[in-house]
Amino acid sequence: MNQKVHFLGIAGSGASAVAAIAKSWGFEITGCDLNPFNEFTSQFEKEILMEGHSKNHLYTHPEARAPLGRKDLEELDSSQASPNQNDSLVDLLVITPAILSLDPSNEELKEAKDKGVPVLTWQEFLGKNLLKDKFVIAVCGTHGKTTTTALIGSLLEDAGLDPTVELGSIFPKWGKNFRVGKSKYFVLEADEFNDNFLSYPTDIAIVTNIDFDHPEFFKDLNAYRKSFIKFLSQVKKLIIANLSDLGVYEILGLHLEGGKQEQNDIFNLIKVIDYSATKIDLPLKIIGEYNFQNALATYNLGLSLGLDSTTIRNSLMKFMGVSRRQEYLGECNGAKIYSDFGHHPIEIKVTIEAFRKKFPGKRLVLIFQPHMFTRTKALFKEFVGVFQRLPADQVFIADIYKSREKDFGLVNSKQLVEAINKKTISYIGDINHAKDFIKLVIRKDDLVIFQGAGDIDNLARQLVKND
Repeated sequence: MNQKVHFLGIAGSGASAVAAIAKSWGFEITGCDLNPFNEFTSQFEKEILMEGHSKNHLYTHPEARAPLGRKDLEELDSSQASPNQNDSLVDLLVITPAILSLDPSNEELKEAKDKGVPVLTWQEFLGKNLLKDKFVIAVCGTHGKTTTTALIGSLLEDAGLDPTVELGSIFPKWGKNFRVGKSKYFVLEADEFNDNFLSYPTDIAIVTNIDFDHPEFFKDLNAYRKSFIKFLSQVKKLIIANLSDLGVYEILGLHLEGGKQEQNDIFNLIKVIDYSATKIDLPLKIIGEYNFQNALATYNLGLSLGLDSTTIRNSLMKFMGVSRRQEYLGECNGAKIYSDFGHHPIEIKVTIEAFRKKFPGKRLVLIFQPHMFTRTKALFKEFVGVFQRLPADQVFIADIYKSREKDFGLVNSKQLVEAINKKTISYIGDINHAKDFIKLVIRKDDLVIFQGAGDIDNLARQLVKND
C-alpha cells in the first residue's frame, strides 16, 4: 500500500515541489494551506487540496475534509465534522518549519501528536524519503540558489542525464518549480534557514556566497557561518565554491591555504574547487556579474560530472532565467516592467547595478518592498548604505511585508527612508494601495523594477495586465 502523506503548508514554493515529486513517485498526497491555490499548486488535482487547517485533514474519509474550500467545517453536521471508526489516519504529516514557531497549537499538528502520526518538516521528508539512493547536488548560499539550481537542472537535462530537480521558483522552461527524472541525479536548493539543509545527504555542494541573513533564526553572523560549516562538512564528494566571496573564503579559502586549524580539521577530506577562478568567455542571456558567477559554478559542476565543455556552454548560453529573477513582465505606460525576488541589501545592489550597466541611458525606477521586520532591523545600516549609493534614478519604498512575523514596532519603512535621506528616494506606504500613484510616476521608456520577496509581484503583474 502506498504511504499516505498530508502536507500542512503545501502552497509554499519548496513544499509544493517536494509534494509533487513525492506524488509522482507513488506517495498518496493531500495538502492544505490558508490559500492553497497558486502557481505552485496548479499541477495538483483540486480534490487533494484543502483550504485552511483542521484536524479532519488527517483522515482519509473524504467528507471529513473540506476540499477546494467549498465547505465551511463549522457548518458541517457532526457526522461529517468528526472522524469516525471507519476513517483511517494518514501515515505521515509533513509540515512547513514555520508552523512550529508561528502556530505550535495548530490542530492538525496537535492531532498528529495525539494519535501518534509521525511529523516531519518537508525538508526532513525530502532527505529521508526522496533522496535515498540518489546522487544529490545541493546548491547553498545566501543569494543565487534558485538561478544556479535551474542552470544545473537545465544543463543535466540538455546533457541527457534526466535529473529530478526541486526549485524555489517557477522555471519557464518546465512551467513549474520541479522536474521529475528517472536517473540517479537529484538537484535541489539547500536553504540555510532553520538549518534546513542539514537534512540533505549531499554528494556535491555548490556554495555561491555567504552574507548574514535570516536574523529571525540566527542570532549573529558567527551562528550563520557555523550552520554552513556544519552542512559543508557533511558533503561526501566535492564542494564547488565561490572563493572570491569573502564569506565563502573565510570558511573554505583559509582551509585551502592551510589557515585556521578548525577548518582544516573539518574539510581535510573534502575536495574543494574555486569556480570563481575559471577563465572563460561565456555570453549569457541573463545579465549581471552575479549571474555570470552562477554560470561558472554550473560550468564547473558539468566538468566534474564528465560533460564536455561544448555541451555545457551551449546549455548555459541559451538559459533564459527563472520566474521573479529579473523577470520581464511587459509594459505599462510604455515603461518596461520587471519583477525580482531580491530582498537582501546585496541583492538590491547587484540587481540594480546589472540593469544600469546593461541599459546605461534609460531612466531606472525601483519600487522596493522590504521583507520581514527582523531582517530590516538587523540589516538596517546595510540597507541605508546600499540605497544611498544605488545607481537608480528614482526609488520608492513600500511598507514592510511582514511574512510570518507580527508587527511589534521594531522598525518601519518610513524610518528607513528618513535614514537614507536622499531626494530621489520616497516612501509610498502600503504597496496594495500604490497602483494609481505608480502609474502616474512611470513614463514611456522607463525601466521599472518591482523588487521584494512579498506580494509586490502581484502589483507588477496587475499593472502590465491592465495596461
